[in-house]
Amino acid sequence: MANSGQSDGLGEAIMWHTSSGDRILSGAEAKLFKAALTGLVEETMLSDCDFCGCGIELFDELTSSQRLAVLEGIATALLTDTVDMPNLTAVNESAVAAVFEYARFEVELEIDDCTAGTTWRQMVFDSYHECFANESGSDSEHCCPAHAGSDCRTEWHWAVESLADRVLWDRDFEMVGSFLDEPPEKAAMMRQVLGIDDDYFSAAADDFTTRDAAEQSIGRLTRILQ
Repeated sequence: MANSGQSDGLGEAIMWHTSSGDRILSGAEAKLFKAALTGLVEETMLSDCDFCGCGIELFDELTSSQRLAVLEGIATALLTDTVDMPNLTAVNESAVAAVFEYARFEVELEIDDCTAGTTWRQMVFDSYHECFANESGSDSEHCCPAHAGSDCRTEWHWAVESLADRVLWDRDFEMVGSFLDEPPEKAAMMRQVLGIDDDYFSAAADDFTTRDAAEQSIGRLTRILQ
């Protein structure tokens, strides 16, 4: 598990601790992430009762204002070079996973609707081949369909999962229930064995207490996602 943010010693901020290095997203990878994050922000702007969830339990349990706050945080850290690298927490990693799950959902919708075109599949295809261009000949080349018009759900699922895993440090956030159900002493021992920071699960999601604060966040997100 990653520790707190740090600089590279040259005064340049390192934005996000990913499994493929400390970096921000660029190119086709950033384009896909922006598109999916934009869709998730639009869903989040709906009321809690209208939000049907994206399948990432920890993220889905957040209130709409908490989801908005954490999405702004990951957008700023992964898509801009203006902040220091944040600590990885179960909440913000679940938000990253939710963005990729939203992309997978949009791919499924395209496959279901033969008139929808291939916009999302093309973005996944381009991102996958850009990210894994140097891994030709490995098993990874079998995780993505041969072309953007493919209707193979399994291959698209694994392509999106591969892209998510390239950004996520790990998927410890999926174990939050197991840790919360254990006595504190046992949970601490489990974290130590697995190399999980003490505050990884306990770090709370930021929240907006006023409508004005939420609207300002939406404005900042809009500028990042343009």
